[in-house]
Amino acid sequence: MQTKKLTVHRPSKKLFTTDKDFGHYLAGIIDADGHFNKLGHVVIAFILRDIRDAYTIRSLIGYGKVRPVKGKNSVNLIISNKKGASHVANLVRHKLKHPDKIEQYNLRLCELLGLSLEKTSIDTTIDWDSFWFSGFCDADGHLRIHILNRPHRKNHEVRLLCQIDQKGDVLLKQMQLRFGGYLGYRKSLDTYYYSSVSFKGIYSILQYFDKYSSQYTQAYLRYTILRKSYLIIQKKEHLTPKGLDQIVEYRLALKDMI
Repeated sequence: MQTKKLTVHRPSKKLFTTDKDFGHYLAGIIDADGHFNKLGHVVIAFILRDIRDAYTIRSLIGYGKVRPVKGKNSVNLIISNKKGASHVANLVRHKLKHPDKIEQYNLRLCELLGLSLEKTSIDTTIDWDSFWFSGFCDADGHLRIHILNRPHRKNHEVRLLCQIDQKGDVLLKQMQLRFGGYLGYRKSLDTYYYSSVSFKGIYSILQYFDKYSSQYTQAYLRYTILRKSYLIIQKKEHLTPKGLDQIVEYRLALKDMI
């Protein structure tokens, strides 16, 4: 197995220095797990474990309230006043890529609220030279480690995975084109899923996150764990008992975050 060489020194976490960077990141979050509802409110969903990140995003936006979702293990960040909705609109304009979110923006923010806003672009092409994918993956991505015991092989097989589920495949197709991997459909759930299946793909994904950092606390930790695992495999240390044991520990740490 040939693995591309990732630098041993993990870059420092990149924080937002401009509204443009934050806007791309926020657009990714909304494309993944947010929407503009029929009242023209901005609603972004967070799993309960990410509630601190919900408050961080709220602080960065400067508007909104974090509210628990009744009967669910989640909270919503809701921005309901026109000034706040207008601010979000200005941040994410021309940065949204999900067709449904683009339509909601143009109909529910620009027309329903009567705000004097320029409509957002209908271009669904992902801008890979931005924080968009970081926001999208923070909200709807899963970094995992699988260890397979192959009886016909001398060593265990280690797989590093990035998986994303969506109702549609417009964005997932672009991720497959960018990183390789597999695009599937679950008929029972009527959902599509993208999954990386090669070290070449994970290398490209990790390189992206080296440049455009995850911001959610646990998402960033997952990235660092997957990166450490990749470095073990890069040095072929996963073929030794000590190296494999370390990856097993990393896998358990990721499972504990679910």
